[in-house]
Amino acid sequence: MKQIFLRCKSIVWKDFLIIISLFLILEILSVVILKFGSSLFGSLSDGKEILLSSLVQLLAYTASIFLIYILHIDDFYLKLTRGLHFIKRHSVWLMSVFVLMFVTSYFYNFAVQYLPGDLGFSETQNELQLQVLFENPKFLPFAFLLIVIAAPLIEEIIFRHLLIGELGKLLNFKVMGIVSAVLFSLMHVSGATSPFEFGSYIILATALVYSYINANNKLIVSFSLHMLNNFVSFIITMITLYY
Repeated sequence: MKQIFLRCKSIVWKDFLIIISLFLILEILSVVILKFGSSLFGSLSDGKEILLSSLVQLLAYTASIFLIYILHIDDFYLKLTRGLHFIKRHSVWLMSVFVLMFVTSYFYNFAVQYLPGDLGFSETQNELQLQVLFENPKFLPFAFLLIVIAAPLIEEIIFRHLLIGELGKLLNFKVMGIVSAVLFSLMHVSGATSPFEFGSYIILATALVYSYINANNKLIVSFSLHMLNNFVSFIITMITLYY
């Protein structure tokens, strides 16, 4: 009982405020911005609604990231320096993880195209929704900030830092790693038309969990890997649509 109490005490509970703040900010901004968009444009098409919703996400993510910075302002730069030093010393290992993840994902996504019936797909529903952000060139800077920087950082804070780094102190780091990978993947396949869309994200999630745990729970390591993955995907989408 004493050990459980000590484990609970070691958890940085204040960091869980980000979940509450993110939910509240998303709700408030959704009402304000979507209502403003409706009054400005009249009835919103699916494309415009996705653009406005993405803008809401970007603003909410930015505010939540700032909150985390405020909560850790005393040791932020120390942790950042240690994390960057770790990446520099283990850059070959991190790139190897990325290449293995990317190649595995590529062959998986190539293979599932040839599954029979509705099981096969060329792109996940989540990817198809994100493509709307690329259709308006003026929105590309916002799309870049959301897809490559803000979303990966928020997702790493929640699914790696909170679920593994903090709750893992009470339960078990490896068990929470599995929970993190599954929940991360499920979040990205809402509205999926094929159960095999789950595999596209479990590959990425496995790489992120592996890199995070093996870096002694350094958030910047899994964030760098996540950001690199999204950056490469962003560039590929840009080339596909505009060249």
